[in-house]
Parts: sequence; structure tokens; C-alpha cells
Amino acid sequence: MKPFDAPQPTLTAQTPGGEKVTLRVPALRDAAALVVACSDPESLRWTTIKPGYDHERALGFINDYAPGWWQREQGGCWVIADAEDAYAGQIDLRFLDGHPGVADIGFLTAPHARGRGYMTAALRTVAEFGITELGLKRVEWKANVGNIGSRLVAERAGFTFEGTLRNALVHHGEHIDTWIASLIPGDLS
Repeated sequence: MKPFDAPQPTLTAQTPGGEKVTLRVPALRDAAALVVACSDPESLRWTTIKPGYDHERALGFINDYAPGWWQREQGGCWVIADAEDAYAGQIDLRFLDGHPGVADIGFLTAPHARGRGYMTAALRTVAEFGITELGLKRVEWKANVGNIGSRLVAERAGFTFEGTLRNALVHHGEHIDTWIASLIPGDLS
């Protein structure tokens, strides 16, 4: 039985401070918090989310985008929920086309949840899941050069910084330099 034959699993993690974090499929109750997180100026600055994120786009994320990764056997998308099961962010693990065994990971932390260790715990958990349960040989993190917060999360989660890829991403219509780091099976020991 392949992992994708079952529903996308709920994962759990613990922050360095001992708080429990649940990684679950997005739900309709997350829509309002998604709009807030995806409209935040810092989120817009560092992600490919376009301005004008609204309730309709949140519903598209919940009903189509997020479950689509698992349904197509191309990865997974989880909401990060705090101890009260409230939305604290989201994380995507996406297989790279043409690169068997390699996935890209992206994440967004809700403004109210930043600095609490939620994303570090979630990132490590999802990357480990990809390696141990989905057979990945490499999980890549990329971020716009200058996104120190994202880089610190990746490094705290055990990713090894590998350098800068010049003009590697298109961000709001412009090619930009990108940092890259990875986690591989040998890093889990």
C-alpha cells in the first residue's frame, strides 16, 4: 500500500518550548485566518501570494489547492494549528517534476504565531515525514535572499544552507536571487 492510498495524515510536532502543534488538512474554519495571514504585508513581501487575497481565494485553497497535492500524489499541504486547533500557518511539500525523490517545501506563518517555534517544529516534522514515509532523498527549502526569518526557521529545523541561486525565482514578475538549503536522510540521524 502506498502512502497516497490513504487520506493525508495528520502529523504532530512539539515546539522547542514544549507547545503541541498539529499539522492537519485545512478546514473551512481556517478561512478567516488564511485571509489575515495572506494579506499581511510581510507575507506579501516574501511569498508569491498576490495582493487582494480574499475569502474566495481562501476557500479555493481549502477546497482545491491543499487537497489537490495529496490527491495527485505530488505532495501534501497542511495547516499548522496551535494547541487550541487555531490556524497558525501552513506548509506545503511539493514533489519536483523531473526530479524523482526531491521535493520543495514552502511555508507561511500567521502574524500572531511568529516567533513561537511553530514553524520550526512543523518544518522538521513535514521534512522527516517526506523522507521516512514518502521516500524522499532530498527536501529543498528556498527563500528570497534577505528573508532572514525563513532562513532561521530552516536552519533551526536542521536544513543545511547551500548557497544562493542567481535569478532563480520569479517574485511578483521579477527574477530574484534565492537562498537554498536542504535536508537529506543522513541529516536525520
